[in-house]
Amino acid sequence: MKKPELVLPAGSMEKLRYAFAFGADAVYAGPPDTSLRANLNDFDLAKLIKAVEYTHCIEKKIYITLNLFAHEDDLGAVEKYVRELSEVRPDAFVVSDPGVVRLIETMKSKVPLHISTQANITNSESVKFWKEAGAVRVVLARELHFSEIKKIKELTKNIELEIFIHGAMCMAYSGRCLLSNALTGRDANRGRCAQTCRWRYYLVEETRPTEPFQIDQDERGTYILNSKDLCLIDKIPSLKDLEIDAYKIEGRTKNIFYVSLAAKAYRKVIDDVFDHNVNEVEDEVFALLDLTDNHGYTHGFTFADGSPKQNVQEMENKKQNFAGLIEGISEDKVMIKVKNPISAGDKVIAISPDEKVSLTILDMLENGRNVDRASGAQKQRVKATVDVHLKGDGWEFGIISKP
Repeated sequence: MKKPELVLPAGSMEKLRYAFAFGADAVYAGPPDTSLRANLNDFDLAKLIKAVEYTHCIEKKIYITLNLFAHEDDLGAVEKYVRELSEVRPDAFVVSDPGVVRLIETMKSKVPLHISTQANITNSESVKFWKEAGAVRVVLARELHFSEIKKIKELTKNIELEIFIHGAMCMAYSGRCLLSNALTGRDANRGRCAQTCRWRYYLVEETRPTEPFQIDQDERGTYILNSKDLCLIDKIPSLKDLEIDAYKIEGRTKNIFYVSLAAKAYRKVIDDVFDHNVNEVEDEVFALLDLTDNHGYTHGFTFADGSPKQNVQEMENKKQNFAGLIEGISEDKVMIKVKNPISAGDKVIAISPDEKVSLTILDMLENGRNVDRASGAQKQRVKATVDVHLKGDGWEFGIISKP
């Protein structure tokens, strides 16, 4: 049985490198103005070209996202990216707008087409439609149940299917949200989502504007507009029999910590299930994912159980534990690029693509001077003395986490 491709998000070259180091088979990335990620996206055309070249140099795959719902004044930018990027041959363009598909067709680009989840593909006839339009892969809508995915797979041939298995979910239908536009003027369907569904809300009666009512959640307000995050890692054994071609993880605006740990966790489980017929997911894998920033986890629509609150977040975001990146090791010394506060005496976890080691920071030097605490401000770097020697390969991609 063919093992599914593990597809990770890449919002920058650095995230791309970490995604591959921690186990991704492919990444998806795109320019801010045409790929539904206008914020926290470091890629311009020149960087995307370098990303394609780097990816192919290490014999991996990269998919370029051009999946906005294009307005008339967007088409010029789309045409520019297609023309320039086609020269370096990324492994696919990921699109959703039929007009963009037609534009690429008229330009006679030889880059394969993947159809984005934004196209809301929920049945086999839609898959066949996009196949006839030239697509080689479609990303199915998140709103599908396991049984529906199975049926679509049975009824479609000679086209690849991809599904999301992890990451944030939109409360709107596959991202077709107007809330951000209504409250902030930032169009989510053109990559400028303000994450307004993540805000705290209270109910206010018209004649009592100074008396907001809490909607029975917690003392900080309600999160009724807010979805839990999708997590299907314990369902990989069940998904195996569907023979889906690719598993995708959401998160181009997430940090290196999230990308790396998600890649590491899913890489292990996919390899265990497909290479060694392991059907139980270890607690250690769940612990890795729980270190990352999340809104609580759900199986989403894929394994929906009918519970009215199964997808609704009822708590504040779990705060992440990302402490820093390892930039060098020598015996008991670790050079750390600090991302969030750490102090001498802290117990931390050092994570590489191959290892996970518990450490205690004994002391820290910054520019040769002892410091008790490092906040991570202004690209702060410290040399930490730790109680365990880190050995072996892979620590050039090492990460420091709080427990």
